[in-house]
This record gives sequence, C-alpha cells and structure tokens, in this order.
Amino acid sequence: MDKAKLIQKLNQAVALEWGAVLQYNQYAQVLLGEPRKIWEDFFSEASNESLEHARKFGSRIVALGGIPTAEPEAIRQTSDLREMLTNSLELERRAVQVYTEALEICQDNPAYRNLLEEQIWQETEDVEELEKYLNQISKVVAAPAGKRAAKSA
Repeated sequence: MDKAKLIQKLNQAVALEWGAVLQYNQYAQVLLGEPRKIWEDFFSEASNESLEHARKFGSRIVALGGIPTAEPEAIRQTSDLREMLTNSLELERRAVQVYTEALEICQDNPAYRNLLEEQIWQETEDVEELEKYLNQISKVVAAPAGKRAAKSA
C-alpha cells in the first residue's frame, strides 16, 4: 500500500466531506416554505453525517503519518430545492468516486479495504436515495394539474 498516495486521496475525501458539511448545513438553513418541513432534517442529518466522515478519515490520515486537510471543497449555494438535491447528488457521486479510488490504492490492506468498502456502500446508498428523490420530484412536477388533483381526491 502506497501510504503517500492513500493520504493524498483520503485528504481529497476529507475536503469533499468538509464541503458537504457546509453545503448541507447551508441548505438546511435557507429552505423556506413548506419544503422546509420535509427537507430541513434531511439536510441537517446529511451535514452531521459528513462531519463524522471527515473526522473518521482525518483520523486515518493521521494514523498513516499525514496531516488532514482543513480546506473544504467549494460549495454550491442555492435556495431552490431541486438544485439542492441535484447538487447533493453530484457531491455524493464524487464521494463514491474518491473513496473507490482510495480503495484501489489499498487493496492489499484488509483493514483499509474493509473501511473503504463500507464507506463506498454508505455513499452509494446516499446516491440511490437522492436519485429516488429527484425522480419522485420530477414526476410530481411533470404531472398535469388535473391529474394531481384527481389523485389527491
């Protein structure tokens, strides 16, 4: 296992997670109207989850002899729910990619391999949930007004 390459890749993941902490927290705060009732908790929980990931992999970087980054990736600010979900989906897909690249570096180390496989699974679940949300939102938005009224009657 190339520790220097793994440290570099994990620092990329930590930067991504720090950015996610900020982005999800921002989304939870700027939501207004009825969507706030539904989505505020979702984004707050996602922010907390990202913080846990940043801490977990920051600790791994230190254990490998490196220094975890404190610089977040850039965040995308918006107050539009659909954009929030789309941005979140892109962020989670990047996380799957970065953790998968880290996994390739440490294939010969069972402990890191297991840790990263579990992380990839968690991030993949997040991707799938966001894809479901976006598909559901698309169907609701795309339905003609008469059909929506008929379904709720």
